[in-house]
Order: sequence, then C-alpha cells, then structure tokens
Amino acid sequence: MDGENLARHGHSDLGKKQEKMAVNLEHPQVSVILPVYNRRHLIQRALDSIKRQTFTDYELLIVDDGSEDDLEEVVLPQVLQRAGWRYLKHAHRGLPRTRNIGIQAALGEFVTFLDSDDEYLPDHLLLRVEFFRKHPEVDAVHGGVKLVGPEELHWVVDADHPDRKIHIRDCVVGATIFGKRDVLLEAGGFPVVPYSSESRLMAGLEKRAAVRKVEFPTYVYHTEPPDRLCRKREQAQDETGK
Repeated sequence: MDGENLARHGHSDLGKKQEKMAVNLEHPQVSVILPVYNRRHLIQRALDSIKRQTFTDYELLIVDDGSEDDLEEVVLPQVLQRAGWRYLKHAHRGLPRTRNIGIQAALGEFVTFLDSDDEYLPDHLLLRVEFFRKHPEVDAVHGGVKLVGPEELHWVVDADHPDRKIHIRDCVVGATIFGKRDVLLEAGGFPVVPYSSESRLMAGLEKRAAVRKVEFPTYVYHTEPPDRLCRKREQAQDETGK
C-alpha cells in the first residue's frame, strides 16, 4: 500500500501501538514546532489536526513570535489540558529565528514543523516515523504536500531566480522538514534570510547529511492566506517591479 492509501485507509502495527501509547514527557520521539504570528483566526485548524494524529509520542511546541491579537486566549486553555503541549512567546523576530528557538527548546529525537495556517492529515507523523525506522541512515526528509487553493496560487517566486516562478511541489516546503534534532542543530538551524530559509538549510544539509524527499501527501498546504511569506514576496515584487 502506498503512502497516500495508508494515510487514508489504515495504520501499520507501529501505528496501532502508538495509538495506545502516551507521550513520553521527558523524551518524546517527535517534537512538532508550530511557529505563529497573529494567526488567532487560523490556528485552531492546525491544532485540531495535531489532536487527530494516530502517532501520539510527540510534544507540541507553539512558539509565538510576538503576536498582538490575543492569541493566548485561544491557545493557553488547550495547552493546559494536554500533556506534552507547551507555549513559548518572545518579541517578534521572524520565522527563521522562531523555528530555531523551537528546535533549541525541543525534547524529541526528531523535530518537524507545522505552519499555523496549514494542517496535517491523521497519519502525517506516523508515516515519517515509520520511514526513519526503516531507513535509519537517513538524517532528514522533506516533501509530501497536498495543496489546497486555486491553481494559480500553486506557483511561487523562485528563490534562486526571482524573475521566475516555481511550483510549490518542486520547492522545499519548510514545514515538511522532519529530521534528527541533533543534525539540525549541528547544521545551525534555519538561516536568517528574508525568503526561502528552508531551501538554504536543506542545501547545507545535503552536503553533510543524508537527506531524502518523501511523497506521502499528508501535509495540507493552504495557499489562500494573503500573509503567507511567498505571497507577500510576490506582492512586493509586483509593487516594485523587480
């Protein structure tokens, strides 16, 4: 059965075991890092998708990048109800630094990400943990995106060639990165650059670690929000003519 069918129809033996397993609060297998900035109106969809995961030995780190929309009112009651959920907040520093703070704070063997305007399908974590158990030589993976939104928004500015567009499936989608925490730390985390920090991280990782692209389409990427970084980059180019 391929990844997509497994995600829709069933679980492996590991999945069945994990459904019954409580999170190891001191050493979870996976740390999910959810950076957020002024997304009170969108974050619940992402949180609900975390609650539906069939793999349960994970922690969730909600890293608030200085939100000013009373995000805490939505998030904190849920954090207090769930073992393994944590909420961190700092002054606004931007997405790369916020992801890096999450990596530093993570307790898991593996770290991965979820953008606050996206969501996971139920077997998202399970399929990636199983992949690593079958391929222990691999250090990090990315990929496996299901796009939701108008077709014209499936194309974004190419980081290497700003005068061109590239399909999102051909990009490194940062939130799909799933890797060994120590490897990401040794690589220095996400470079602090205005755009496509994830592609630069993966280019560096590929020189020093084993990186693979997976095709389990379980990361649901919503293209509609106007404040996505890729859409803001395109709007800025349209305004400047560059």
